[in-house]
Amino acid sequence: MNTSIEKQEIKTGLVAIWRFVRPFKKELIILIISGLVSAVANGSVPYITGRFFDALINVSEHRIVSDVGPLPLWAFLLSLWAIIQLIANNIDWISDRLARQVDAKVHFNIQTQGFLHLFRLPLSYHKSKHINGELQKISAAGWRVSSIIRNVIDIAPQFLSILIGIILSASINLMLAGVLLIGVLLYVLLLMRILMPVAKIDLAAHRFWNESWDDSAAAVMQIESVKQATAEEHESQKVKSALLGKTYDLWHKLGTIWSNISFFQRIIVFGTQLVVFIMSVQLVSNGIITIGELLALNGYAAMFFGPFVSLGFSWQTIQNGITSAVHVNEIFSEKTEKYIPENAVELKTLIGKVIFENVTFSYELNQPIVLKDVSFEVQPGQVVALVGESGVGKSTAISLISGYNFPTQGKVLIDDIDTRKLNLTSLRKHIAVVPQEVALFNDTIKANIRYGSFEANDEEVFRVAREAHMDEFIQALPDKYESLVGERGIKLSVGQKQRVAIARAMLRNPAILILDEPTSALDAKTEKIVTEALEKLMTGRTTFIIAHRLSTVRKANVILVFEKGKIVERGTHQELIEREKGTYLHLYEYQIGLH
Repeated sequence: MNTSIEKQEIKTGLVAIWRFVRPFKKELIILIISGLVSAVANGSVPYITGRFFDALINVSEHRIVSDVGPLPLWAFLLSLWAIIQLIANNIDWISDRLARQVDAKVHFNIQTQGFLHLFRLPLSYHKSKHINGELQKISAAGWRVSSIIRNVIDIAPQFLSILIGIILSASINLMLAGVLLIGVLLYVLLLMRILMPVAKIDLAAHRFWNESWDDSAAAVMQIESVKQATAEEHESQKVKSALLGKTYDLWHKLGTIWSNISFFQRIIVFGTQLVVFIMSVQLVSNGIITIGELLALNGYAAMFFGPFVSLGFSWQTIQNGITSAVHVNEIFSEKTEKYIPENAVELKTLIGKVIFENVTFSYELNQPIVLKDVSFEVQPGQVVALVGESGVGKSTAISLISGYNFPTQGKVLIDDIDTRKLNLTSLRKHIAVVPQEVALFNDTIKANIRYGSFEANDEEVFRVAREAHMDEFIQALPDKYESLVGERGIKLSVGQKQRVAIARAMLRNPAILILDEPTSALDAKTEKIVTEALEKLMTGRTTFIIAHRLSTVRKANVILVFEKGKIVERGTHQELIEREKGTYLHLYEYQIGLH
């Protein structure tokens, strides 16, 4: 990565961090003001401490020292020291509480907004990304960016204290103040020299870690496939190689660099203090500085190095936070779905008429055309089947009905209204889908049936369950409708999951129903049960069936045969099998074993 790219990444990261912090400007202003007061107070403490010890030495040697008002000088200095310490400690305590509050707010706000943003991104984004990896980026950004805020809040006042300390130490002795300043500059140069290459290593380490984590998590998410293939050992070796191989090597290299920084920092601090002490012997003996002033200078030595030491240790946190902010900013920069276009039409009721007018579609510019000049009209209540080999555009055409995508050319009309003008939320409320692969939430059967129709009462849930032929197997479960279905419905059979999806669709009472190969993975007995439930569900509704098994589409009012993104044939089952050398006839004969 070249320097200009690094600078651009840092700039992007800082802009993203400000975006996350901006909602808490009021709290930040309070923290800045309290930080200024704390810096002034803490910066003056070593100086007052030194003067106090000088006053005590004078008292011990019975020297006459002028009083300050009614108080002896030592008592005045001690009172001043106590007041300043109390002010500083109380302000630091209040700042710490507020900083922790901001820390937590930023942390959870990033994660919350991340989830909300993902909900509103189009399906095309979810289908093209490794979502588990995106979630990992959001999670990491939450705590890393909040850690940056916390570190900056902690360290920034300390740097202001350095400025105050430089002025006061220079007022004590310019030469010794110069030694302290040289020591700090050496440490800063060391940090810059060591930390510059760390950026590249850190970026590579995070990239490898993210990729390794994504691949490992993906295997766990597909645990059924792993176990069916007896691939546990294979995946275990991949995980070990990924996380304990290159990823570990890079993180270990980073750890070694930070260990070196810590060691050299201690050496520089030790050397600086040693030089100050050696030089101060002569200065004290000659009466140029006092013991109290030496103590003050020693206090400033710790004060000077403290923030830089903290910055050294925090640099990795800051760098990680900037990198994470860049990654999560890419997610937040993705455009969300525009649910309500300008002058949107909201469908309070939907009849179910669907028209495709010369629809051409490709997912992106300069990408292959998926649908080409597709036209058809479906009247309310009709059953339409879309058939053809995989990848010919059937599912894409169906996605246009729900407004998940819009035609590149042409129009899709629902009840004679262009989908581009429709309120998408109101449109989708009138559409129900029974997919081929039903993914359920790890919740109760009742909650899964009610999903999307949250206002439905228990009696309505029980009714659709009976109509979907679910009640029998549910009553056999120990917790009946309160039974948990497991992650993605793993505790239910394929047929049982299909019936949950059918019951859910029934509860939605849609005007348009989409069936995506709903019986393709079922045995004959279960298929008969599910088919009966589907026929009940389809009654009076505009229904689209995507099917490879042509036995499921015999009763369709019209069958649309797709080939290479075009409709090449249309008609009823009987009409299509009577066409010699037709595409549908070929598919039909192939399935019944004539080819």
